[in-house]
Amino acid sequence: MFEPVKNQRVSDEILLQIRDAVLTGKFQIGDRLPNERTLAEQFAASRTSVREALRGLEQEGVIYTKKGVTGGAFVADLDHRLVSRSFQTLLKLRKISINHIAEVRLIFEPQAARLAALRATRQDIVELGEVIETMKHAVEAGKSPTSFDLKFHKLVARAADNPILEMLADSMLEVASQVITELHPSLEVLRHVVRRHLEVFEAIKSKDGDLAFSLMSQHIVDVQRRLAPLPTATDPKQDR
Repeated sequence: MFEPVKNQRVSDEILLQIRDAVLTGKFQIGDRLPNERTLAEQFAASRTSVREALRGLEQEGVIYTKKGVTGGAFVADLDHRLVSRSFQTLLKLRKISINHIAEVRLIFEPQAARLAALRATRQDIVELGEVIETMKHAVEAGKSPTSFDLKFHKLVARAADNPILEMLADSMLEVASQVITELHPSLEVLRHVVRRHLEVFEAIKSKDGDLAFSLMSQHIVDVQRRLAPLPTATDPKQDR
């Protein structure tokens, strides 16, 4: 299945070949890779190089490892967490700000709301309504509703019924949620968020795509302004 490697960075070449085998479907989600000895023989490389390659693949989220008799290296379910980790790294390095996040959210979330209004299933509507009620009760009880806020926006993206849009939304929303939590929004802001969510929900429930688009846009801009002012036209790099 694999070819002997000739590259000076042997572990990198092994990593590339295994990753390509996964992405082209030679291995399916949940499949166990050959053990280190077998891989070393196929690649005509040392087990140390194989181990380094597997470690790199695990860090990328392509595989995961289990210990024990039934353990080994298994193909992971590639999801939004691969992209989210890159965003998290940028955030930690202070390369992105809440202003950057708001701009990107305005590109895809209003459209996700519009599509959700056209495509949401009965189950989507039920789950959206439930998470709004849960968030409302959490706010009134003085508890942090961040996880419910995140879930609402993810459910809207899921209801849009576009897997690429859902993956992009999930990745960015994880970072947005972290940033907003660190800004410690006031009870007034949180109550306002619940009201905005309810408005978006009602538009989706009524299958009014244009209204859902408009309300989601207003919601993102409003929350961003309440937490951190957007840079002005005369000072576009204010947030850097």
